[in-house]
Amino acid sequence: MSNIISNLFMENSQFVLIGLTGRTGSGCTSAANILESQYADIPEEHQINEFYNGLDLKRYLITKNFISEHWNKFFSIKVSDLISGYILLKDEKEVEKFIISSASRNNKNISQDKVNDFLKSRKFNKSLIKSGKMINTGVEINEEEINHYDNILNIIMNHDLDINTVDINNAIFVKFLEYIRRFTSNFKNGLNKLEQGLYVSVYQDAGNSIRKTGGISSTYEEDSFSPKSVFHLPESINRIIKLLRKNEDKTFIVIDAIRNPYEVKFFRDRYSAFNLISINAPDKDRKRYLQNVHKFTNDQLGDLDERESGIKLNKNTSEENAVEGIKDKMQKDKYFEFISQNVKRCIEISDIHLFNPRNELENNNILKAQLVWYIALMQHPGLITPTAMERVMQIAFTAKLNSGCLSRQVGAVLTDCNNSVKAIGWNDVAKGQVPCSLRSLDGVINDFDDSTYSEFEQNDHDFRTKAKKKLIIFKNKEVSIKGYNLSYCFKSLKNSIDGDRNQVHTRALHAEENAFLQISKYGGVGIEGGVLYTTASPCELCAKKAYQIGVKDIVFIDPYPGIAISHILSIGNSKPNLIQFRGAIGRAYHKLYEQIMPYKDELEFLSGNE
Repeated sequence: MSNIISNLFMENSQFVLIGLTGRTGSGCTSAANILESQYADIPEEHQINEFYNGLDLKRYLITKNFISEHWNKFFSIKVSDLISGYILLKDEKEVEKFIISSASRNNKNISQDKVNDFLKSRKFNKSLIKSGKMINTGVEINEEEINHYDNILNIIMNHDLDINTVDINNAIFVKFLEYIRRFTSNFKNGLNKLEQGLYVSVYQDAGNSIRKTGGISSTYEEDSFSPKSVFHLPESINRIIKLLRKNEDKTFIVIDAIRNPYEVKFFRDRYSAFNLISINAPDKDRKRYLQNVHKFTNDQLGDLDERESGIKLNKNTSEENAVEGIKDKMQKDKYFEFISQNVKRCIEISDIHLFNPRNELENNNILKAQLVWYIALMQHPGLITPTAMERVMQIAFTAKLNSGCLSRQVGAVLTDCNNSVKAIGWNDVAKGQVPCSLRSLDGVINDFDDSTYSEFEQNDHDFRTKAKKKLIIFKNKEVSIKGYNLSYCFKSLKNSIDGDRNQVHTRALHAEENAFLQISKYGGVGIEGGVLYTTASPCELCAKKAYQIGVKDIVFIDPYPGIAISHILSIGNSKPNLIQFRGAIGRAYHKLYEQIMPYKDELEFLSGNE
């Protein structure tokens, strides 16, 4: 009977695939290093400083006991190492051009001579080891190994080759991954000696180039976009996953780190075992870490956050929000959404959110404790029940699906101090009006339905002219949008006419605002001292309202809150506590917490009792 139970849990215990995401400096690499450990380093109760307490501490102790008996070392696939592989396929001159173009693109002034000297001093070559030793490591490698490593690199990058027909010695393959990681480390140090922060710029541009063209190109911004290239990098990672699984019965893999949301989709479509984990650190601690350890300046931190948050994307690619003077740049960057990093979006769509305080440089116990919790659940779903924070945020997550907003769906829940739900809201139009997703350009031009379209929309000449032009553009693409409802965002259309980015023209109430109004509309107990849960983070207006009604805690997911936290919620003598959400959400909530079979029955079968 125990064999039957083992088979039920076989897939969970034999294959685990994790993708890490998070802002630079939040701790993705720390998490990967923890998972790579040969032996479990599980924090004791006194080492996590009451991070878990009450019932959550009891839940933690159960997962701790489980993992102590079922720990399995993870293979770490670092995206930066894969990017190094693409770089190593290029000759020295091409790499030199790419470094110089990336430096120029990011306002860094580096001479060609310095780059040339750097590459020659590092014995850089298109082969990993043509010189007979790993670049700047002193590791001697024989001729047979040289051929093996060159062959492995080509197998990973040549997607026309059927990976199922490839047979590679596992020890040599793992050694290859170790060597290419050493190359990345040395190359990173060399780039940063040329100028601090250059490594980040070069590797981010390299990722953009791969997603646009399928390889490294110094002129990638001007090169033609190949749609298949969006998935070139994750397919290379996927080939490594397949090679590891061919040679290991039990394979646990962590990808460090995924920063493009379409790459998340790639792995979700292929692996039911895949979970995306976001690592979130307090902004002050994260910035202090980057400044003290990696010597980032304030300007470099600002540029990094802008790159990773999708701000450049929002500024440059939305035609309706464009103002005079940036149309040419928009045309040039029209594929930016597909090829660039967008860590903000990756965090939004993560399955599991972990909190990493980063307030003590070498203390990772809180991060370790959370990893223990969720790795245990990946191997044995339903081992414990969800936390109160997870339970309420899951309600907010479900509520957001009611939103008819075309840009972003947000859910919010108001509870009392005991996490008893008192109101639920989502961003949408006022009750009695038609949501944006159910209106259309065809309707506003032709229907004249005053219950669906406003007097302004039916009569304003400039608005209707703009709407007709947009409808014509859609109609000209009739084949690709056949069957679609041609919805439109009123705010975006109005702002494109005014040459503005005014938020006041939105038709929708915010999710938090909607939840607040449910209390006043339908009555109920006061929620002073209660908790606001939001799948995003409150804007300045909603933050003021939360402050006014006496919310004690605000639990949020989105780590890019604008100035609401630093300006509205950080002053006064009754300011709310701001708490970054931690836990499983969405599909992962069900996948991790739903029992495969009743736990009582499982124990009875395993023990041999009737």
